[in-house]
Amino acid sequence: MTAISFGQVIPVTGPNLGFPGTISRQGERVAPSRQFVPFLSTNNLNFGDPAVLLENASGGYWTSVADAVAHATSNITLVAANFAGIALREVQTQLAYPYGAGVTPGQLQVGYYAAGQMADVLERGSATIAVSVSNSPVAGGPVYTRLVANAGVSAGTVGDWELGPPAATDLFTEPVGTGGAAEGQAVIPIASTTNIQVGQLVSGLPGIPAGAYVTSLVANTSITLSANLTAALVAGNLITLSNLLLVPFAAQRTGYVDVNSVAEITLRIRNQA
Repeated sequence: MTAISFGQVIPVTGPNLGFPGTISRQGERVAPSRQFVPFLSTNNLNFGDPAVLLENASGGYWTSVADAVAHATSNITLVAANFAGIALREVQTQLAYPYGAGVTPGQLQVGYYAAGQMADVLERGSATIAVSVSNSPVAGGPVYTRLVANAGVSAGTVGDWELGPPAATDLFTEPVGTGGAAEGQAVIPIASTTNIQVGQLVSGLPGIPAGAYVTSLVANTSITLSANLTAALVAGNLITLSNLLLVPFAAQRTGYVDVNSVAEITLRIRNQA
C-alpha cells in the first residue's frame, strides 16, 4: 500500500467559474436525459463536452462531437444538423488532493458518462465548459466546436470548445475559379487550396447545401463537396471554408475565461426537439 504524504500544499487556482458541465445560472433550462451510445464504445462523454443527438424511433441517443467525427468524416453533416448542447455534470468532482502516482495536486479533474449510461445534456440555459482555444473572448461573442484539426492551432482538438474569433486558417474565403460551377455538380474550381482540408464545412453562397463539407480536393485546381450544388456558382464569388462549427444559438456569457480555462456560455434556443 502506498503511503500518503501529509502536509503538502494544495495550490489555489482561483478565482474560477467551477467545474465543466455545471449549470451556472438560475432561470429556464431544458436538459433531457438520453442514453449515451458512442460509435466507439471506449469513448466517453466528458462533463461539459459538446453533444450530438443521434435520432431513432425510440427517442434517440447522445454522443459527443469528437466521437462522431472520429468515426467517419461523413458525420460532419450529422454534427452540423444535430448539435444538441452541453453534457451536464451529475456527480461531484473536486480538485485532486495530493495522493497516488501521476496525480498533480490542484489539477482540475473532470468526470464523464461511459458508454450505455444515461446522460443529461443541456439544450437551453447556461453552463460552464472547458475551453481549448480562446481568442479575445467577449460577452455575447460566438462559440465554436472544432471539426477539423489545424496544425497552425495546436491547442485545438476535434470536438472541443473554442471562443472566437477563429484563426485566419480556421475560417477563410476563397473565390470560385474560372468557369464557375454548374447546378447539380459537386466539384467547385478553386485556384488556391493552400489552407483547404477534407472535412471543412463549406458555405457562403446560395446553392451550397447546408452542412456540405469538402470530401476531396485536387491541389490548386478544385474541391469536391459532400452534396451537389442546388444552384450554379459564378466565378469570382467567394465561398467560406471552416474547420469549426459555429454552435447555433450559443453565446459567451461574460467573456471571462478563468485560470483553469473554464468559461460560461448560454444556449439561448433549443437546436433539437
